[in-house]
Amino acid sequence: MNEFKHLILGELSGWYYLAAFVFSFLAILLSMWAGSKKRDVASSSTPTNYSWRFLLWDNAKRIFMGLIAIFLCFRFASALINRALSMEVAVGIGFFVSIGLDQVIGWLKQRFDFLQMDREKIVEALKPKEQ
Repeated sequence: MNEFKHLILGELSGWYYLAAFVFSFLAILLSMWAGSKKRDVASSSTPTNYSWRFLLWDNAKRIFMGLIAIFLCFRFASALINRALSMEVAVGIGFFVSIGLDQVIGWLKQRFDFLQMDREKIVEALKPKEQ
């Protein structure tokens, strides 16, 4: 079992990966927030008031795919970029995934239905319930 763990995680601990995920996820959130500021407020498929919940639910599948890509970049960072994984590299990978790889994921989202989210349902679910 230790050999399997070593093959999956390499020389780093699970805690190290978790800390790196936190920094990458912050980079992704910053990038998503910046992109969401360009949204069409008048559109029926976005809430009138800014909502972090909407942003996260609308991009949940995208975030999940990004996290998989991030782990692969983390695990093979030394082979991919000739640098060992560090917290600085984790932030860089987060921005790379959110800006570069996320564009590819966005293209896939437009091209294939399995990544699509029903925005109207999300907006409706996030509205406060009337008494």
